[in-house]
Amino acid sequence: MNKVDEQLTFRLKKTFKLYIRSALQNALSETPSESDVLQTIINIQAALELIGKFFVLRREGWKGIVKSKFHDKSETELLSLIEKDEIQTTPFWKSKDFFSNEIYLNSDDKDLLDKFQSHRNQVMHLGMSTLPHGILNESIWFMVRIINQLEWQDTLPMQDQYLANSLKSLLGNSLYTSLLANSCYIDESIDRAFELYPDDMKHCIQCANESWALTDELDRVCFVCGYRGDQDTFGFADCPLCDAKGEVVFDALNIGYNEHIRGKCCSCREFVNVSKCKTCDWVSPYPQVCNSCA
Repeated sequence: MNKVDEQLTFRLKKTFKLYIRSALQNALSETPSESDVLQTIINIQAALELIGKFFVLRREGWKGIVKSKFHDKSETELLSLIEKDEIQTTPFWKSKDFFSNEIYLNSDDKDLLDKFQSHRNQVMHLGMSTLPHGILNESIWFMVRIINQLEWQDTLPMQDQYLANSLKSLLGNSLYTSLLANSCYIDESIDRAFELYPDDMKHCIQCANESWALTDELDRVCFVCGYRGDQDTFGFADCPLCDAKGEVVFDALNIGYNEHIRGKCCSCREFVNVSKCKTCDWVSPYPQVCNSCA
C-alpha cells in the first residue's frame, strides 16, 4: 500500500466508525425523538458512503475513489492535497455501482439501499414534513443486509479483525450490548446467514448464535458478531456431552502435534478434550476410541 492509499484508508476507517456508532446510538434510543430519526438517516447513509469507498479502495487503489483530474498528480502533491482537505473523491453512485456488483443484493436489499439514499437526500436538501414509518428498524436491517457485507472488520486494528468479537470492538461494549438486547439485529443476522450460506452453519464460538457460516471466500464468519478466521484454522468434532454434531471446535493446525487438545462445544459451551487418530486422522473426544476405526 502506498502513502496515498494509507492516508485515505486512515481517514475512511476513522470516520466510518464515528458515523456508524452515531447512527446506532440514535436508532437504539429508548424514546426516539424526531432528531434521533433524522440523525439515524444521515449517519447511516454517511457510514455506507465511507465504507463503500473503503471497499473500492482496497480493490482498486486510490484512483478508484479519487476524481480523474487528480490522477496525474505526484505522490507528494496528492499527500499535500489530502492534508489540506482539497482532494476530491468520486460521487457515491460510482462506489455503489461497484460494490453492488461485488456483494449479494436481492430486490429487497436494493430497495432498502435506494430508500435510505432518497431519505438522506430529502433530509439534507429540503427537509421532511413527515418522518418515514419504521425507519429505526430499517436501519438495523440496513446494517445487517448491506453494511455487514462490506468488510467493516477491516477498519479495526488487526487484533480485532480475526478471532475476535469484531462488532463489540467496533461499537464498544455498551452500544454492542444494547444493539443485541434491544433490536431485531440477532434475528435478522441469523436469517441473513442462512439465506446466504444454509449448508454449513455452526453456532459461533464467540457469541453463541447459530450464524457462523463458511463463506464463498472460505473464511468462517459470524453474521452476528463478525468473528472470523480462515477455514483451515478450525476443526470440528461431535460433542459427547450434548450430542451436537460437528459443534466442538478445536485448533486444526496444532491437533496433530499433541496427544490431545482442548476444544469447546459451540452448542452447549462446554470444554471437551479431543484427539486425532494416528491411523485415520478422525478427531474424537479424548480418551474415547476412534469412532471411525471402531
